[in-house]
Amino acid sequence: MSKAARGFVPRSLLHLVLIAFTLVLLPLILLVIQNSRTLERVNRLAEEGVQSAVTDTRRASDMNDLALDMERTIRRYAVLESPELRLHYLRLLERYRKEMEPLLRGVDAGELDVALRDQLIELVDLAQASGAEIRARVEIFDAFNQANVELDRLAREQIDVRINRIREQVAEVRRRMWLLSGSLGGASLVLVLLFTYLIIRPVRQLERRIQGLGAGVDPDDRPIRGPAELVELGERLRWLHHRLRELEAQKLQFLRHLSHELKTPLASLREGADLLAEKVTGPLTVEQEEICELLVDNSYRLQGLIEQLLDYNRIQQVQVYHQPVELKPLLDESIEAHRLTLENKGMRVQLDLDDRQPLADNHRLRLVLENLISNAVNYGDESGEIRIYTRASEQEYVLSVANTGQPIPEADRERIFEPFVQGSQERKGVLKGSGIGLSIARESAISMGGHLTLDSTKTGWVRFELGLPVYESKEQINE
Repeated sequence: MSKAARGFVPRSLLHLVLIAFTLVLLPLILLVIQNSRTLERVNRLAEEGVQSAVTDTRRASDMNDLALDMERTIRRYAVLESPELRLHYLRLLERYRKEMEPLLRGVDAGELDVALRDQLIELVDLAQASGAEIRARVEIFDAFNQANVELDRLAREQIDVRINRIREQVAEVRRRMWLLSGSLGGASLVLVLLFTYLIIRPVRQLERRIQGLGAGVDPDDRPIRGPAELVELGERLRWLHHRLRELEAQKLQFLRHLSHELKTPLASLREGADLLAEKVTGPLTVEQEEICELLVDNSYRLQGLIEQLLDYNRIQQVQVYHQPVELKPLLDESIEAHRLTLENKGMRVQLDLDDRQPLADNHRLRLVLENLISNAVNYGDESGEIRIYTRASEQEYVLSVANTGQPIPEADRERIFEPFVQGSQERKGVLKGSGIGLSIARESAISMGGHLTLDSTKTGWVRFELGLPVYESKEQINE
């Protein structure tokens, strides 16, 4: 693209579209005008050629007929010597001369032209002779008729030459017309591509900024070059990006303050509930024991929610460490934390681990495993099964956590990874979830350079796959 095209900044989108249509249509209009003129010229050449050919052919034929009439008339005059026949002969001679002059101007007769003119002089003198002299000199008509036949042949040959010349001219005009059509059509195509680029370029820039906005990437600082409306929209997107960053910072600050502020009264609440449950203040009735048990259970639930809020806040701020991690101890720890629930639901856990190690952050990987196993335990079927297995390739270490249970609806398969969003399925555990467990797991996986996806292709199973970089060497850790 030329510098002129890159430097062209239209005032508005409407202005750009109008210019585009005008400039694109201009070569086409010129093409129509030029083709009309070309067709008119071709038509004129054809008409002139046909008219000239018909006229010359008719004259040559008329001259042959006149020559025969002249011969018959002069022979009758030589016998009858009638003044009317002599006058008729002279009239025929004059008509012949009038037909001959324009024909000889259009036909290059050469020596034949001179011979015909000399013969006409003799034929004029013949009209002044007596009958005997005419009969003696009438043989002149043999040469005269032969000259007319030759002139007719010569005229037809030159007519064919002129027609061929006209055909060549028409072919040349047609070639030029096609050349001009191709040039102007190419110019229109170039203009179409140019204005398409001028319109699409800022739209693509806006598209990249919108994608960056959704991914949370810093916007490009380079201004959008294009129509004023699109430039203004780009500035609005930049403002929106900064505003969303401010709101995200405010949200994280709110979560941080809220979680810390809730921990102090929660500690007092748990301590009081534990003292009541231990009957430190005295014996309790059955109803009072049930109330104390309810207080203790809900205090633990509230503690779990606060810890999840702290984890969600921490994974977006704490530095990530990449190192080889032993997966078995982390899995055993997470499974042990849910042992009572597994026993109550009669669920079985099956492990099948690869010998290789993933490259991950120990704390974040623990968060991912805790949330995935908790999700499998609480949403799995009674007397069901949980399978945890890994596979490693040269590029990736994949851990799968699968449980038997109802499949997740199509509409919820991406929403369940959003913060504070729960699927439409009923949680089968004792406590109700907060809706940020899978969001914490995915954010942790992404921060470690991996990914977390849901696979619902196997009927009767719900499987989450965690992909992480595989540990290869010490140099990889340094990088």
